[in-house]
Amino acid sequence: MIGSFLVPIIVPIAAFIGLAAWLGLVFWADAHPGWKAHAAAPGPEVTGAEVPPAVTEAGAPHGSEQAVPLRGRKAA
Repeated sequence: MIGSFLVPIIVPIAAFIGLAAWLGLVFWADAHPGWKAHAAAPGPEVTGAEVPPAVTEAGAPHGSEQAVPLRGRKAA
């Protein structure tokens, strides 16, 4: 029964090596994040229209509910 004699010696050593390797990989990945190299997400699309506030302080509708074109631009 040699196998049962070696198990209490080999299992803790293998577990310690495996845990040390796992922690080493975690710390290495934390120090080298890959997301920093990516470009930023594109910004919002500019439509060229101003939307008036929907409700005034009194709670009544304010102006029209449609977008108002900017000066010098035609409404689409």
